[in-house]
Amino acid sequence: MDLLRYLEESARLVEREIDRWVPPKFKPEILAKATRHLIDAGGKRLRPCIALTACEAVGGRQEDAIETAAALELLHNFTLIHDDIMDRDEFRRNVKTVHMLWGEPVAIIAGDALFAKVFEAVAANARRLKLESDRIVELFDAISRASFEICRGQAFDMVFEGRKSVSEDEYMSMVSRKTGALTEASAKVGALLGRGEPKQVEALASYGRLIGIAFQMQDDVLGVVGNQKKFGKPIGSDIREGKRTLVIIKALSTAPKEDRTAILHALGKRDASKRDIEAAIGALKRSGAVDYVAESARKFVSDAKSKLTLLPKSKAKETLFALADFVVEREF
Repeated sequence: MDLLRYLEESARLVEREIDRWVPPKFKPEILAKATRHLIDAGGKRLRPCIALTACEAVGGRQEDAIETAAALELLHNFTLIHDDIMDRDEFRRNVKTVHMLWGEPVAIIAGDALFAKVFEAVAANARRLKLESDRIVELFDAISRASFEICRGQAFDMVFEGRKSVSEDEYMSMVSRKTGALTEASAKVGALLGRGEPKQVEALASYGRLIGIAFQMQDDVLGVVGNQKKFGKPIGSDIREGKRTLVIIKALSTAPKEDRTAILHALGKRDASKRDIEAAIGALKRSGAVDYVAESARKFVSDAKSKLTLLPKSKAKETLFALADFVVEREF
């Protein structure tokens, strides 16, 4: 199947819906521009696409989940705006970050505005479908829990930056929250809106969390060996920020002393020279950590696909398989 075409078509549906909830123009103009900035910069709309496809996979229609799909993209962009402030990132999706253009106060309120719209859109979706009360509770519970878990994951990520060592288990706990929680919620709410059976909802939620973890692992890999234009932010930025990605964690536990020294010399040094970053990247590649993380991500994708066995055969199910593979096959 042509997954990229499917993603593009789904993205257009979601973007039209986003325009309903956060229109391109409203007052004050500065808030309109700030809230729309990263949305307009692009993105594959993976999370809303997961929701729409999960809805179809249990017998629903894409339009049954469209408001909530848009809400998930708003929630995702809210987290990106605030993450960029905390990480002091200057670029995202190959454009300047919101706080770099309008300052931190405006960026904070832009993120808050997006977060507020999430629940308004979800409520409208439930109302339009005349959703049963127990499903409405599950729907809001899934999104609320995911929002809190994302905060926990980000907090762990920040704490780890100040630590000399972080274990692989600690990393997995962090990333399952920071990235996995929202993909889990995306698949789960899609299944709920498609009126899936409890076992189908549970299976799709597990699928979503697993591909979310794999997605972050692949991001860790791309942050070292990716193409900057495709990746959307400077290669090596995780090193400068002192991020304990799985690539770095693994390399520090297996690399020879000279390579560990090269990594630590640049890790967390925002003023590190290009030469120091390149030396650290070379050490990470030689350590075998990049291959280890890439292979680990593929295993998570395999586990994710195994969760789909109880779904009936359908084009949507095939798409979910393809989406899982896409997570780890994004171009370097």
